[in-house]
Amino acid sequence: MKMTILFFGSFNPVHRGHLAIVRRVVEQWPGDEVWVVVSPGNPLKDAEQLAPAEHRLEMVRLAVEAAGLGERVKVCDVEFSMPRPSYTIDTLERLQSEYPDRRFSLLVGSDIIGGLERWKDYRKLLDNYPLLVYPRPGYPVEGPLARRVKVLEGLPVWNCSSTEVRKEIAEGRAAEMLTPEVANYIKQHNLWTRNSLNKR
Repeated sequence: MKMTILFFGSFNPVHRGHLAIVRRVVEQWPGDEVWVVVSPGNPLKDAEQLAPAEHRLEMVRLAVEAAGLGERVKVCDVEFSMPRPSYTIDTLERLQSEYPDRRFSLLVGSDIIGGLERWKDYRKLLDNYPLLVYPRPGYPVEGPLARRVKVLEGLPVWNCSSTEVRKEIAEGRAAEMLTPEVANYIKQHNLWTRNSLNKR
């Protein structure tokens, strides 16, 4: 059975931290594929700051291709054809039905563990899909759900977030965590600048 690690996210925008995590996972699990799943919307996040889903998907494709991560890293847009908002358990069940020869697991940041009980059918998710957790500064893996997940060792710890990148863009500063391809795309499409945000 093929092992497939799903890295879900809004990727609003994708940055070097995301790519570094994917690269390290590919290096540590040489037999597995990593699918970067771009979520059109997140029911637990404010949609006000979300760039159009098609832009975020294209930026992830550009970043993954430029990073040379190989054939084992794929960009997945399955949620673009599903009802919105997107719920992780529904996406997992959809993928499992479409790819019965694969076993899926989730790659998530430690910052989500504290809010995991707010996810739809989170117990079913934990019972059926291994949860792999990469550390994020200030978010230790603790509490009653900690024993249900696997904390990955040796992954890069990036003190960076897409929120900080968007703030830098809005203030007209160079966002060093962006790859050149993504930075150029953002500039070309005028994403997250003060002017574009004020028009909403």
